[in-house]
Amino acid sequence: MSVEGLVARAEVLKLARLLGLAAQRLDYLLACAPEDLAALRMQVTDRLFEGDRARLSRIADAGRVVPLQLMATIGMKAFGPLLCARLTGLLEPDRASAVGQRLPAAFLAEVAAELDPRRATEVITRMPLELLTATAGLMARNGETVAMGRFVAFLPDDALVACTASIDDASLLRTAFVLEGKDRLDHVIGLLPDDRLARLLGVVAEQELWVEALDLLAHLGDAQLDRLADLAAGRAPEPFAGLVAAAEQHGVTDVLDRARAHGLEL
Repeated sequence: MSVEGLVARAEVLKLARLLGLAAQRLDYLLACAPEDLAALRMQVTDRLFEGDRARLSRIADAGRVVPLQLMATIGMKAFGPLLCARLTGLLEPDRASAVGQRLPAAFLAEVAAELDPRRATEVITRMPLELLTATAGLMARNGETVAMGRFVAFLPDDALVACTASIDDASLLRTAFVLEGKDRLDHVIGLLPDDRLARLLGVVAEQELWVEALDLLAHLGDAQLDRLADLAAGRAPEPFAGLVAAAEQHGVTDVLDRARAHGLEL
């Protein structure tokens, strides 16, 4: 395997979440190119969201004259999170945001798990920071790290800082693994305070998040690798024996070689 294989594994997780399947049922796709898996996932997403667009558009049009609180109540009691997610991108962004602010964070977390952020970027950026933060925390507790990974590319830095602070360390690593737009991962890690980044190493060893850690190391730039090495200085390498074994299993020992070159004791 290779780093490309790690990315393919993340893509399979994302596709499985979209289809409501156990990831193991799609293991046969691990041999596919990550970009092909991503393209397939986008096609499936588009099909799911566009399939009933005409009917959903009529509901959205009717919603323009319904009082906001009534819309929120109907959405929560009658439509449910999946239909609300489909409708979000069809409403005017200001109105969709106003309705969302009248919903409890627990329900918003369920809606967000089904949402395609590409279709609701203007809605997301209009939501209050405290509501985004509460929603992120609830999504992490619900195990919706795949869904959270879809949002990172659409959040400004202040929202990223607040949302990452609201989720636990293991969820942060799992979210990083399935991040949409891995080119932003180094920047996201750069926003973390030193003590939080240092804690991630301990969580990797405690919960044996070897694949997630390898993928993270593979996508960090030189400056963040240097920073991580400084924060990890003096840490015993023995707890990371599993990381070395995983690197050999997945054919990415070069990732650890690069990390060691930057001073990480692994």
